[in-house]
Amino acid sequence: MGQTQQSRRTSDWTCDEELETAARYISAVRASARSTSVLRAGLYRPGIAALVTVLRSLPVVDAPFTDGPGGRELRNWFAYGRGLFLGRAPVALLRLPDTREEYLRGRPRQALRTNVSRATAMGIRCAPVTDPAELAEVVAHVAGRRGQDPATMIRQDLDPAVPRRFTVARDAAGEPVALSETWLDGEWAGLAVLVTVPGEGDSQVLRYLLHVETVADLIGCGVRMVTVSGSMFLTSAGTRYFQRRTGFVPVWLRPVPGPAGGARPTVEVGRERFREVTSVAS
Repeated sequence: MGQTQQSRRTSDWTCDEELETAARYISAVRASARSTSVLRAGLYRPGIAALVTVLRSLPVVDAPFTDGPGGRELRNWFAYGRGLFLGRAPVALLRLPDTREEYLRGRPRQALRTNVSRATAMGIRCAPVTDPAELAEVVAHVAGRRGQDPATMIRQDLDPAVPRRFTVARDAAGEPVALSETWLDGEWAGLAVLVTVPGEGDSQVLRYLLHVETVADLIGCGVRMVTVSGSMFLTSAGTRYFQRRTGFVPVWLRPVPGPAGGARPTVEVGRERFREVTSVAS
């Protein structure tokens, strides 16, 4: 069964198996950074080879973030810090179609449609939240169920001018069980929060439905590209699995100046581009 699952998984992304190997390699290096085993972990040749293969294979996507509040915040997500490249590669990117129906269409979305149907049958309903008082109640409720400080769930110090969208999932009794937050910049959006209440039915099923309704809301706002901050090398295997099932792809994201409203992204891939980005990373 493990081999069947691996075969199905590796058909989704280019160099999928290498991405998982590279992620395990980086995790091992980071875990051993304060021990005497760091050199041994860092010299693991299959991990190094997988890392190089992934970086050479990634398409480079220009992200024309604007100089507006939303654009500045999204650009900060991918700023180089302390000489590290991991803030930009590989980054999960989702291209949105014109409608919710189109997003759910096709064989690659079969599992997604199944989970959405299961959550709907459980009585879960999702809707955007725009009222500040209602949002505060939702955040307090979900954070309380998660054992989390509400102040850490959504950023309190964010510029009020940043366009933010919140979508909440409620169970059959009307209680909040999941929440998403996205920041907007023209045709671009950043998924800042997507959390569920643990132990509430099948929390993974809730997550898929909330994601689809978040996508539908963003499509209605004219968004065409959704990204997530941070490298996919540093996320969990479960998060990467969710991203596969929902249509995200790994890219090297390159913020560039863009006009208000956001421009269509350009994509480059190839050996010369790999040399450029790796020289910056080194």
